[in-house]
Amino acid sequence: MKTLIAAAMLAALTSGTATAIEPAAAQDLLTVPVVASAPAMDGTLSDPLWQKAATANLGYDVNLHQPAKQPSTAYVLTDGRFLYVAFDVKTSAPISAQEHTNGVGMDTDDEVQVDLWPGGDQGFMYKFTSTPIGTHYQFSTENNSYEPNWTSAGKISAGGFTVTMKIPLAGMRGAGKIWRVQFIRLSPATRESLVWRGAASQSDFNDVTYSGKLTGIPTVGSSRPKSRIAVYGLGTLASRSIGGSTSRAGADLSIPLDSSTTFVATLHPDYSNVEKDQQSISPTAFRRFFNEVRPFFTQGANFYNPFSCTGCPGIQELYTPAIPTPRDGYAIEGKEGRFNFAGFDAVGIGRNDNAQSFYYKTPNRRLQIATQRVAVSMPGFNDVTVTDGVTYNNHSDLFAYYNWGYDRGTSVLDNNDNKRSDFGIGYEPPNFFAGLSIRKIGTYYNPFDGIIAHPGIAGYDVNVDKQWNYTAKSAFKWINVSASLDRYHGTGGALNQTDNNAGFDLLTRNFIELWANTGSSYLRLGNGVFTPITINSRGLGWRSTTAYPTFIEYDSGRFGPGSIISWGRSSVIRVGNRASITLQANDTQQHLDNGPTYAQWLERLSYSYQSGLNESFAVGVRRIIGISPVLGAGDVPSFSSGWNLSFAYHKLLQHNEIYLVYGDASAFSTSPQLIFKVVHYFGADKGT
Repeated sequence: MKTLIAAAMLAALTSGTATAIEPAAAQDLLTVPVVASAPAMDGTLSDPLWQKAATANLGYDVNLHQPAKQPSTAYVLTDGRFLYVAFDVKTSAPISAQEHTNGVGMDTDDEVQVDLWPGGDQGFMYKFTSTPIGTHYQFSTENNSYEPNWTSAGKISAGGFTVTMKIPLAGMRGAGKIWRVQFIRLSPATRESLVWRGAASQSDFNDVTYSGKLTGIPTVGSSRPKSRIAVYGLGTLASRSIGGSTSRAGADLSIPLDSSTTFVATLHPDYSNVEKDQQSISPTAFRRFFNEVRPFFTQGANFYNPFSCTGCPGIQELYTPAIPTPRDGYAIEGKEGRFNFAGFDAVGIGRNDNAQSFYYKTPNRRLQIATQRVAVSMPGFNDVTVTDGVTYNNHSDLFAYYNWGYDRGTSVLDNNDNKRSDFGIGYEPPNFFAGLSIRKIGTYYNPFDGIIAHPGIAGYDVNVDKQWNYTAKSAFKWINVSASLDRYHGTGGALNQTDNNAGFDLLTRNFIELWANTGSSYLRLGNGVFTPITINSRGLGWRSTTAYPTFIEYDSGRFGPGSIISWGRSSVIRVGNRASITLQANDTQQHLDNGPTYAQWLERLSYSYQSGLNESFAVGVRRIIGISPVLGAGDVPSFSSGWNLSFAYHKLLQHNEIYLVYGDASAFSTSPQLIFKVVHYFGADKGT
């Protein structure tokens, strides 16, 4: 029955009158000249070879939807091994170039970037970004840990800046004869988002739908990529209470099966170098989401959870932070034509976690059909969740989706109440969004390796969002207003959750940000009490969207059996040209209606130094102390007190990484341990 409903919905959508996006026209095609030697990579265009380059004028502003006031120009060459890209940017606006370490502080400085789709609009995306002084960033939908060995250089001059890039063709997969490409220039001062190819219906400058075409790239880019073996050795000095001093070794493997499909494995992994401080005391009635940081899981993350969702109350069938670090892990991931697929098997001690994902896109990419399976097995316990979904998107202003699934296993006690059904539709022209969703989540639809914030609900969600973007001469950079409403009932018919919210956010030309929201939220607890969880916020920021912001926020409302007040304060202070100090002080006070006051504090102080393009050092200290807010009148208050001290030094060389780490930034309190780790990469570069 559900399949028939989905088919009927898709038939109705695909028979509509939405205007198709036109393919790239002849003027959208660049033929890359092949040169015998590389041009100078010095952040200038003085080398005569650049005069032979194909050129692209960045003449359209996607953010303001108007012709560029001061267009920039991109230049492209190749020698068969590398793609050479240069940008010549003319601007009278202030230029920001404060980051000095690659991979740190993306989108806080002026930037230029080239987006590449070697396999066409169905292939992997590769993005290479540089600031005006050559600090660079990269991203790929193939691998979230993508970090090839590439170079960039930049120089600021009167009236603009110039950037040159050297990008290895062998670091990109699935190449065909015609690539898709977009050239982009971003300005934090003017809010300009200039592109080579754009349209009035475009809202995302990284959208392949609006990109141009690139031809003339030699076939080296489409040859079978190199395998990669990363071997690490680690030594730990630690107290006996946490296992004592030790040493160990392990390896990560990436073996291409063809130009776009890869076998991945991790053997005796260690993730002591990737922990991040995600501790928080902000009040919440639901389970917290944490970002995954372990390479085995992050590298294929783009293949999983391929389901659309609007106004979702916290739904993620695969939530890898719930999986303990495995003893060994194996995965396969890739693209073959219009098919995307991935699967992994994480083998632990007495536990096995695995997932498989598959989705297909039609030639015009308007229709996607997806399925995913997530399973865990332990002695005496198993859980399997299967989810399917279809999504329609006209790549202009309309999308719709329908998702359905089930959860079965040891903890599922009723197979009539273990399913998910979710339909949504949205209207999303540039700078506006309106969405409606209708969903039902069974009481036992609660994947063990997933995270469902609120099982056992049925209802709807409506949300709208409107943003106005302004030119550099205006008093504002943007003004945003939003509103949302949802109503969810439980299996017995009573209201289980309600949320009403309206808010605004504005940023001035001087980078002063002001935001506020108002509304009400209620949640029915396990004891049947329909309790308020309303927290409204007001905030003020200075130097927002820059590398050195300062924020203060005041939150207040009702939380369970009392009123609540919360303050958040943070500031990043520049120290010289390469260092910064971060200060944070948050506190929460809950005043019970008929009882005491519970207070909790979080304080952070950190220092970071960007010592080189591929080298950084950071040290931090954090304290959490006090009693966290209670949600139910009969809940037992929990007192916590802990200090955490950690520091980390990282250096990336061409085929080596070095880490020197003390403590564990992700832990509640410090475990005294000193770790020295060296990783050597054989074959391909890191993440390729």
